[in-house]
Amino acid sequence: MAGSSTAQVCRLLVVGPTSRIDLSVPTHVPLADLMPAMLRGLGPDLADRGLEHSGWVVQRLGEAPLDEDLSVADHNLLDGDAVHLRPRSDQIPPLDFDDLIDGVATGMRARAGVWRTRTNRAAGALVMALTLLAALAMPPLRGPGHPGMPVAAGAAVLVLGAALATGMILRDRLLGTLLACAGVAFAVEAVELALLTPSGTGRVPSVAALLLVGAAVTIVVGLPMLAAVADRRTVLAPVATALATLAVATGAAYGLAAGAGLGWSDTGAVLALATAAARPLVPITAFKLAGMALPPLPIEPDELQDDIDPEPGPEVLARTAAADRHMTALHLACGLVTAATLSLLATAPGRIPALLVLLVALAQLLSLRPMTSAWHRAALGLPALAGTLALLVAVTWRSRAGGPGLGVAVAVTLLLAGAAGLGAHLLPRRRLTPIWGRIGDWAHVGTLVLAIPLLVCLLGGITLVRSRVG
Repeated sequence: MAGSSTAQVCRLLVVGPTSRIDLSVPTHVPLADLMPAMLRGLGPDLADRGLEHSGWVVQRLGEAPLDEDLSVADHNLLDGDAVHLRPRSDQIPPLDFDDLIDGVATGMRARAGVWRTRTNRAAGALVMALTLLAALAMPPLRGPGHPGMPVAAGAAVLVLGAALATGMILRDRLLGTLLACAGVAFAVEAVELALLTPSGTGRVPSVAALLLVGAAVTIVVGLPMLAAVADRRTVLAPVATALATLAVATGAAYGLAAGAGLGWSDTGAVLALATAAARPLVPITAFKLAGMALPPLPIEPDELQDDIDPEPGPEVLARTAAADRHMTALHLACGLVTAATLSLLATAPGRIPALLVLLVALAQLLSLRPMTSAWHRAALGLPALAGTLALLVAVTWRSRAGGPGLGVAVAVTLLLAGAAGLGAHLLPRRRLTPIWGRIGDWAHVGTLVLAIPLLVCLLGGITLVRSRVG
């Protein structure tokens, strides 16, 4: 584990009033806690001399004093950087430029949003993705007399061929992955348009059948393409995990709609609540998918010496990164299911679907509290926000004929915006006490428990009980 410990230490050149030292400091410790070590290294009496001029400050050459409450890592100090220890009353003044052009160039280089060489690649990939999305939206726009299936099928063959050439010949994993995803989308679109093309029998496939066929085409075409063009370790395994999760959700939706005879609103309610309740299983599932297993807890004193061999550092770190990728894929897949089901449930009439949307969205938001990954929080929070906004839009749409729906929707939307602004202002400035975490746990469990009887009522459970009991 020596590699991981040395990665947390930074070697700085500290320049004092009369001497200089090379000092290795931990990167996560605030500068205020490092000041005693700096003062002792530069001279035995510097700490006492600081009383004469209100103490010492740490500066880069020509810059303002560093914030003592921040750490070395927060200040982006790197190995070999030089910092100056100066009296607070005699700080190093800002640098003066003897050439105006040099000063302007320095300021322009330091500004935010500088276009760099790597920005060209990101911009090109973004433009390619947007144009592929535009092309993907064109075939369904053709009228019923001119089906767009041949165009979508031709585009699928062309884009999939370009993906293979880009990934296997040019060895460009990013562009190859983007093209492969677009090719799979074109293939799904071609199959769906073929099923929707009017036939002599006049039969139109159900939405459940279309979902099941789309999921099957995505898996059959997508996995081999990603295996050919994408990085197997960082892309293929997480994408396969996400596709498998979406396939399970699609199969469950098909079974509930076609097998159990539920409506799409009822199916969406079942899937939304099941997805929200299954969120705690995501970390342990990702842990297992990464090939890791915790040793069993010791029961007898003799078992305390079992499984105490050290784990190889590089292997543990690699599997930890793999577990994080699997967890991100699972959260994103569940987020897509939640966003779709909440949006579908928001359009259903009645108060029970609306209450279910609010409870499931609140449970999603409460479950993101312990998350430390921005991707995981986005996968939990954005679907909840999308479902809530879809509900407000649906309420506004239903109030076209009159009623207080529009005013209520606008008031709730403004209240949500105010709560988000208040959180953006307060959360970075204060640390919540542990009692708020416990309240959040109780609220999370409470929302899921309250959603269960609402789901039973939506599925007709109350009516069934009344018909049996009388």
